[in-house]
Amino acid sequence: MPRWAGGGFAGLWRLELPSGRLHCAADVAAALGLPIEADLAEFYAVIDSEDRVSVRSAVEAAQAQGGRINRRFKLIGGPAAGQWARLTALATPEALEGALTDLPGEGSRMDHWRDSEQRFRHAFDQTPTTAVQGYDRQRRVIYWNAASEALYGWSRFEAMGRQLEDLIIPPPMRDAVVALHTAWVERDEAIPAAELELLHKDGHAVPVFSSHVMLRNGWGDPEMYCIDVDLRAQRQAAVEGRQREQQLRLISQASRVGWWEWHAETDSLSWSAELGQCFGHPEAGQIQRQALLQALPLESRRQLEGIWQRLNQGMGALDAELRHHGPGGERHFLLHVEAADPEKGQSRTGTLMDITESKDAASRIDRLVHFDPVTGLPNRLLMRERLEEAIARAANMGVKVLVGCLGLDQFRLVNESFGMAAGDTLLNGCAERLRNRLRGQDLVVRLNGDQFGVVLEGVRDAEEAETLGSMLLGLFRQPFSLGDQEHFLGASLGLTLYPEDGEGAEGLMQHAETALHRAKEYGRGLHQFFRAEMNERSLERVQLLNHLRRAMPQRELSLHLQPQVRLSDRTVLGAEALLRWNSAALGPVGPDRFIPLAEETGLIEPIGDWVLAQCCELLQDWQAQGHSRLRLAANLSGRQFRNAELVLRLARELERCGVPGSALEVEVTESVLLEREGRTREMLFALKDLGVSLAIDDFGTGYSSLSYLRRFPVDVLKVDRSFIHDLGQGADHDALVRAIAGMAHALKLTVVAEGVETAEQAAFLTALGCEVGQGWLFGRPVAPAEFKQRYLTPAGGSL
Repeated sequence: MPRWAGGGFAGLWRLELPSGRLHCAADVAAALGLPIEADLAEFYAVIDSEDRVSVRSAVEAAQAQGGRINRRFKLIGGPAAGQWARLTALATPEALEGALTDLPGEGSRMDHWRDSEQRFRHAFDQTPTTAVQGYDRQRRVIYWNAASEALYGWSRFEAMGRQLEDLIIPPPMRDAVVALHTAWVERDEAIPAAELELLHKDGHAVPVFSSHVMLRNGWGDPEMYCIDVDLRAQRQAAVEGRQREQQLRLISQASRVGWWEWHAETDSLSWSAELGQCFGHPEAGQIQRQALLQALPLESRRQLEGIWQRLNQGMGALDAELRHHGPGGERHFLLHVEAADPEKGQSRTGTLMDITESKDAASRIDRLVHFDPVTGLPNRLLMRERLEEAIARAANMGVKVLVGCLGLDQFRLVNESFGMAAGDTLLNGCAERLRNRLRGQDLVVRLNGDQFGVVLEGVRDAEEAETLGSMLLGLFRQPFSLGDQEHFLGASLGLTLYPEDGEGAEGLMQHAETALHRAKEYGRGLHQFFRAEMNERSLERVQLLNHLRRAMPQRELSLHLQPQVRLSDRTVLGAEALLRWNSAALGPVGPDRFIPLAEETGLIEPIGDWVLAQCCELLQDWQAQGHSRLRLAANLSGRQFRNAELVLRLARELERCGVPGSALEVEVTESVLLEREGRTREMLFALKDLGVSLAIDDFGTGYSSLSYLRRFPVDVLKVDRSFIHDLGQGADHDALVRAIAGMAHALKLTVVAEGVETAEQAAFLTALGCEVGQGWLFGRPVAPAEFKQRYLTPAGGSL
């Protein structure tokens, strides 16, 4: 084994990849206390444990993926123990080859940086509910706390050295995440905080609120730290925040950065070099207590004089937080004073710890927990706390508190049409209007995606509450600026009053949300005050939704078919498929009750896919029986129509059943067609490419625009039953139906009249040139087997 002559060292470092043997230059091997040829494990053993994982991860990453290694670390073994060294190497197919050199003159700076970094990381290691990860320039993991292990399932050992995108980023997001990180590192374009769906080790999604900060390490390289809050435990965030604060206090008390001692006989203070480093004097020292006080800024002097007075009054051990304004800015310290030692008389000893980084971290975490990152408004958690305080004040003063939940109407369309950035701009505009209009003591918060909350104190009576509700909605009558455009954004409002509607913050917030839901049911753009019977309706909705979620697995859904006939000769041309639900617990449930709920909750998508599959199977059966000319119509919900995979799914079903697209007709409402015109045209033409016929359902109840009928590839207009019901009862009603039929014929569209119940209506429609009728006059909706028996013959049925 070579002997080291002392001083510095620099030389070749080469790791043979097939054998795993390490070769070092003689000078390097001597400094490390290793033979010129050694095992890699022997090399790791001389590296400080704080750096060992990072170096090992970098080596393993280079072995597996190629690339460069550039790591600094402290030596703890061999003659050069205590020195800092740098390993640089480049991966080739045969070896990792580079150089290992000492870093003369950097030991003190690196040790100081190591101490600060350890305190910073130790604070986060003790917070079990906040996941924190650090990544280097290549997005390799350099820090992974225990909470990250619990949240994502990867142990620290498994995660260290691996790349961010290979650990917790779902495949569809990986390219975007890499691009965002590169933009931040190279162009200083910060990654905004956001709610994300990240990936657990076992593959399931982990919803988090993730914020990011870019720091520079001891040698100036960028390091990105991600602070992830598990949104599943958001209701516990306040408790966890207090726990984190207590943990930070305990950490501060236990960490002894530097010691000091007051000598009673000389009234002087002495301190260690570690304590002196906190104030830019990296050596031990001693000074008279009065001289020290006079040298300090006025605020620091007053703090210490107050502590001194308390100690002179006979206090035992003491902990106090100090704030000091020095040349480097404001710093926070934790002063610990030990209880008096009888053997030392009145002299005292203690420690001082710089907790500035811990305070900053706690402040950032507190803001993440209590404030919305998009608008800067308080969030639901802080609203609950402030509302409890407002209730206590109102109880003492004998006044009321008005609690509101304001929901933006159709805000989803803004994000879909203009993008998330435009949506955030409008949210900030809404927040600004609410803040500017409310009084200083009032509170406005962002509850979730498109909902804001308000707390207004000092309300005298219900009449004033009514006025305030109208005022809040009035704020949305003026347009918002969105770039060079103006955008009108409606809102609905739910209101509740303390003490009439409840005495607890959580209950009042729930009542306001219930009232908002009722306001939207009544047509949007309204405000509604909470009433007790709303709770019963909300409970009924929850129960109905729970049963609806089980309807498909329990085979409670079915299709009924209503015939569509040619009015001129009553020939059956096909049918419309109508969804029915016969619940085992509730009995038959009307479509008007469960379909809006399914649409609102998203259940309509799997249900709608099931309906289309059933329609294709029915058509397959009909065609096998020789009824190839019959057409079956199915309704598409708005959510289904907005799904980009609709055409692909429908094409698969048609192919599976061997049914031509021309046998199927899909119906959409006017409002769905006009939501996003460009996307709508693409979807309609894609459906037409399958051969599917397109019908506009309930025509006449919406926009009824000639222009969009010309732009879209529509085949059929279905006149709403409300117009058919009034036929023959007035010239205006008759003229309206005549106009619709005439417009459809001019555009070469087929007209289907819904809700035909009498022979007189059928005759009138026939005279107008309406080709197809549907309604009780021709048959009520029945099960497919009965429909087949009643209406279908080998040659096609007629009535």
